[in-house]
Amino acid sequence: MYEKITCYLDSFVGDAAGQNEKIEAFASEFMQSEFMNPNAMEAMGERMWASKTKLREDAPSMTADEVCICLSAFVQQEAFIPGILADLIKQGVIPAMLQRLKELDR
Repeated sequence: MYEKITCYLDSFVGDAAGQNEKIEAFASEFMQSEFMNPNAMEAMGERMWASKTKLREDAPSMTADEVCICLSAFVQQEAFIPGILADLIKQGVIPAMLQRLKELDR
């Protein structure tokens, strides 16, 4: 179900430097998917997910909907804060979430 999104996991493990094309492809693929949530920013605020550390720690126990909310918010933020996706990959947040989606897809 999430294969088109989780296929980026291997690319995002480690340093995101020089991966701009992969990051852009991921963002584009996610925006066009059925998993994109237009109200993601509001939903993240309601759940009080503000720190990268908290997001990374919570990722292994998130539901698929929660992961998609976070990924939606990150993709939306990239338009206003260029480089945020690369930073979230580098910090291990997005890889942890993609790993969770992969686990839920089994």
